[in-house]
Parts: sequence; structure tokens; C-alpha cells
Amino acid sequence: MIYEKYRELTIDLFSIKYRKIKLRKIISYPPAGNDVVEAIATINNKDQNVFIKFERSKMANFETEYKHLNLLKDIKLFPKVIEFGSTNSKNYIVLEKILGDRLSDIFKKNKDDKDRYLKEYGKCLSQIHSIKNKNFDYAFQRPINDIPKGYSNSDEFSNNMINYLKESNFEKNNNTFIHGDFHYANVLFKDKKLTGVLDLEYSGYGFKEQDIAWSCILRPNQEFMDNLDDISCFLEGYKCKNNFDYDKFKWCYINGSMHFYLMNYENEEYKEKLKKLIKEIMKSR
Repeated sequence: MIYEKYRELTIDLFSIKYRKIKLRKIISYPPAGNDVVEAIATINNKDQNVFIKFERSKMANFETEYKHLNLLKDIKLFPKVIEFGSTNSKNYIVLEKILGDRLSDIFKKNKDDKDRYLKEYGKCLSQIHSIKNKNFDYAFQRPINDIPKGYSNSDEFSNNMINYLKESNFEKNNNTFIHGDFHYANVLFKDKKLTGVLDLEYSGYGFKEQDIAWSCILRPNQEFMDNLDDISCFLEGYKCKNNFDYDKFKWCYINGSMHFYLMNYENEEYKEKLKKLIKEIMKSR
């Protein structure tokens, strides 16, 4: 999938003094929080496709991604690091390209095998949660993992949900290796098989139900995970390899969804979809 340039980069990537690659051409601009491009680069006298990520977001955590990808280098699901460095006091990382498409692009063409894809999506996260290594750092906790606060556009529904979150809050056990940002844009499929998992900036030991919930939350313009059947398929796939606490998943799902609800306060159609899903999750067991 080739993505058109949708914003200006914060740096001219050709100005970086790379040690292991010669940058030839930028060919795609995948949507991301940081500056991310697909490019053609010369490595050991051979041209190949790579991804280059450069810090744009204040939440960037490339040091963790670099460390954990090296610890996971023997697992084929994750991209290999070609180069890691810094320029102008900001980090960059060059990664090998893994062939595959995002679920959002696949489902635009054909949804016939949606259940199968969603089960594989859940199974993959379960396998990640089974990885053991004492050298992993603890996962960085973003504000979106906490109960929503500081939003000025709350309504009766959001106030009720936030009260529920406060009253039913609990201590999280950070004893599972989590991806930290596992959602459809960071998982690739090719020929109906899962081929790769991207973006491990927020990975490390953390709370697995939080990771599971983050995977299931409906994003704006997303045309799947917008009903309980899709979420159930994902969870069924997860349970093939691992177990989880459904009540804790429910709390994390509602918590994350409420952040999206409040951040997208002008998108009434999306808010109504979230409200419906949250109410259904509240009743589910």
C-alpha cells in the first residue's frame, strides 16, 4: 500500500548522516504519530525497501523500541533493526520492511474472511503476551491509560462512565510482556496470514488486559470492531493461547473508549457508535 504525503516532515531525511544505509528515494508516507516513511535505500551495495522513523511526537520512545526489537530479533514477526541513531537531539530508527497490509486496507476490498482475520489478530497478541525475557523494561504508561481527566467537553454519559471507572478502579499487575500499542494499523497480513507486528515503542512489562482492550477499541472511520461479534472473534482468538480477566478487560475497554469519546467531541456519528458499544460491553459477561 502506497500512502501519499499528507504533511511536511520535521526534518529532511536525506540530511541525516546514516552509517549503514544510503537513502535513495522516499516512496510512501504511512499515517503515524511520528514521521514515518517507506524508502528505497542502498545497504551493502544492494537496494532494498526500508522504513525510517524519526521522532515527531513528544511521546516517542525509540530507545525502548530499539532495545526490545534486539531482544526479539529471533522472532520473525518483528522487523529487524538496520540502524539506530540521533540527529538534532532526536532519535531515528531504520527498520527492514515486512511485506503485508493493514486490516483496514484488506477489509476495504473484501470482508469475506473477516472472522478468520480477527481471530488471528487476537491469537497474535496472545502469543506476544507469552514472550518471556527478564531484560525487558517496564512499558511506558501513557495518559490515555489513566482515567480521563482535564477534558472540558464532558456530558452526562461521559460523567457517568468516568464515575464508574473511578468507583471500580483496581490495581494493575504489570507482569506480562505487552506490545503497548497493538491495534490494526500495527499488524500486517499477506495471503491471509499474519506476517508482522510493528511499532514497539510502548512495549515492555505491563498490564495485559489493557493491551487486549486497546486492540478492540473502535477508532474514527474504522469499519470493523464496531460490533460485539467482531470483538468476540478477537477475544476467541486470544483465548486459543492465553487467558485473561474479562471484568478487567471491560474496565480497560471503557476507559480507553472514553478518551476517544471525549477527544472526538465534534464527531457525533462516531460518539454514538462508541456509546452503543460501551453500553453493550457493560452488559456483557
